[in-house]
Amino acid sequence: MKKLAAVLPCFIAGASMAADVSFEQLHKQLDIMNNIIKSSVTSGDNRQNIKLSGVESTYLKGQGVLFTLRSQSRFGHWGNYNFDVVMPPMPPMPPLSPDQIVDIETTVAEAAEIADIDVEKEVAKAMENASRTYERVIEIHHDKHETYRDLREEQRDLAYELRDITREKRDMEYQLKRSEDKEDKAELKSELAALEKKKKKILASKKELTEKAKQIKSKQLAEQSKQETARKGYYENLSAAMAETLCLYGNGLKALPKGENVTVILKSGGDKLGRQYQDKIHVFTKRNINGCAIDKITSTQLLEKSKAYQF
Repeated sequence: MKKLAAVLPCFIAGASMAADVSFEQLHKQLDIMNNIIKSSVTSGDNRQNIKLSGVESTYLKGQGVLFTLRSQSRFGHWGNYNFDVVMPPMPPMPPLSPDQIVDIETTVAEAAEIADIDVEKEVAKAMENASRTYERVIEIHHDKHETYRDLREEQRDLAYELRDITREKRDMEYQLKRSEDKEDKAELKSELAALEKKKKKILASKKELTEKAKQIKSKQLAEQSKQETARKGYYENLSAAMAETLCLYGNGLKALPKGENVTVILKSGGDKLGRQYQDKIHVFTKRNINGCAIDKITSTQLLEKSKAYQF
């Protein structure tokens, strides 16, 4: 009973702390942090290539806050390109002069009509830009596909020719063994020599195509390696920028209880698994974020102290 009596106040105190979370305050602070992340992460000389298509946040009671960052990085598989069309903001109503106030219903209707036209224009413009980007990506991959397909067709045609030559040569050799006519033998030998010459020519072409295929494959692997290196660098910069942002502004999450965490998910920021990229996840403690805010640790150390994994 004494042990239970000693533990019970601690349990009640812990439950009280969890209940003391102000969801309204935390919600406001998360909205502010979302805007800070959007502007801070993408600003600076080293972050010119960082593009965010969205920042989402939520709170997991007893665990902490969760930020999900979606990037418009040009690195990655072409099928993962983000072609979302962002709806432009509604144009503001034009100010009304005193003589227009009398006919306010007409003015509002006209303003709304103008606004609708402007929005339609902006949407059409955004759709056109997204369409151009998509067509360009498709064109690049179509050209590569055409090159590989032509190469395979050439290799297949040569294989067919070699097969026909081998069959024809075997038939001629059979006829040559059975022929007793000198003229027939001479003609068959001449044809066999021509076939052998043709065969050597085809084999040379086949060797040339094989070498060409190796060069294309080598170039492709080099491009993929270069792209993957650049992609990893991109998300490393994004992780570092996020750590720096939390270091500078993370103490603004005052409603977040002590002992809880700030988790950041970089969508598709991890390694490739199958045909998809894993998410890159960093879990920062509020204690370390506050320590960075008062210069106890640097943003680099803050990132190093985070629990990082891919999922």
